Amino acid sequence: MAITTEPDQRPDLWTDHVSVYETVFEPFSLAFAGAAARSLSLRPGDAVLDVGAGSGGAALSLARLGCRVTAIDASPGMVARIAQRAGETGMSIDARVMDGQALGFPDASFDAAISVFGVILFPDAVRGLAEMRRVVRPGGRVAIVTWTEPQNYELAAELRAAIDAGQPAAPPSKLPAQLRFRERAACEALFTDAGFDAVDIEVQSASLRAPSATWLAERLQFAPGMRAMLAGLGAQLPRVLARFVADVEARQGTGEVSFAGKAFVATAQVR
Repeated sequence: MAITTEPDQRPDLWTDHVSVYETVFEPFSLAFAGAAARSLSLRPGDAVLDVGAGSGGAALSLARLGCRVTAIDASPGMVARIAQRAGETGMSIDARVMDGQALGFPDASFDAAISVFGVILFPDAVRGLAEMRRVVRPGGRVAIVTWTEPQNYELAAELRAAIDAGQPAAPPSKLPAQLRFRERAACEALFTDAGFDAVDIEVQSASLRAPSATWLAERLQFAPGMRAMLAGLGAQLPRVLARFVADVEARQGTGEVSFAGKAFVATAQVR
């Protein structure tokens, strides 16, 4: 029986979002990626694997630290962009199209592994994390970033308020896959199920910033899930976007705007 996947879990859909994802969301994610990298206690020359590397922001940051970086993603468009950015900046990154649930590397190939909002999207996140553990040497460390406190993700809250304005609030919908590990116990269980005997979890905060509310409204479709959700509004979409801009400007003005969010940085050592 085929596994039903959400838009954000389909690598084939991400190619259409490479540029806007890099522009809108990657700067936000890099604050969490930096915290995850620090938790790995990396040294120059360490071999590091970035799983679900997206457009390559974290991989480039790791390369700047002097690490030997391999970046994998299941989206060919994302991997092509990683290779392009590495070439443009003179960084050496081994970028490969690969399923993170079945890594094509021998056991203990890396000193560390990281996944920033990547492995949490996999249909089988436990298998993906177990694969990260398998390819990291004993004594090495694995870190992932996963959402927590979604009720405090201000961009989603503003958009939901704009959707609900002037009409009855929609009934609660099923939480997206990337929120499966929002509770500390669920995050701990993910690591236990993947074969780790302990995990350190810290809450990190960051802000998604944009030049203006209007600029952001024009670029909200930075991921397949966002595109699908907005497309589902049909003829109501212009009203929703106009309300979103008006509400944000009323609170933050017509210049730069900022939306806070929180994530877990979860780190474990391979035994």
